[in-house]
Amino acid sequence: MKALLFIIIVFIVSALSDVLLNLLSRNSLTQKYNLKIILSLKPYFKNKSMIQSAVYAGITIIVALLINMLISKNIFGFYVPRNNNELIKFLSIAFPLGYIIDILIDKLKIFGRSLDLYYKAAGAGLWGALAFVFSIIISYCIQKYNTKI
Repeated sequence: MKALLFIIIVFIVSALSDVLLNLLSRNSLTQKYNLKIILSLKPYFKNKSMIQSAVYAGITIIVALLINMLISKNIFGFYVPRNNNELIKFLSIAFPLGYIIDILIDKLKIFGRSLDLYYKAAGAGLWGALAFVFSIIISYCIQKYNTKI
């Protein structure tokens, strides 16, 4: 049950993060301060509804998360981190996995050519890995420190 809840929370966090990036890519302050990496996402968001791109982001992160969980179970003996020590171990898999998956998304053009400008500005790997790690950490904190879950 904890694993399913964790998956759902990670999906929601990643989808909401995508919505925020979508809004920022259209924001005048982003243009004013010339935040090139965020602005480079504009072509990707252009022909998708906010919900569609958020769902794509959520699914992408969940695919990575399920792989991460399986590797974690085989190496460390747990699917979902229950404490900070396990979180560190889980993230030791998540960062390189997120890095590799982001490179694959770029090279295989999984989302078409609409991310070409983004990958040219940001490069493939690092930001995808950081987004994955961010989703995991936020989700872990929500699940661990929210007494109502």
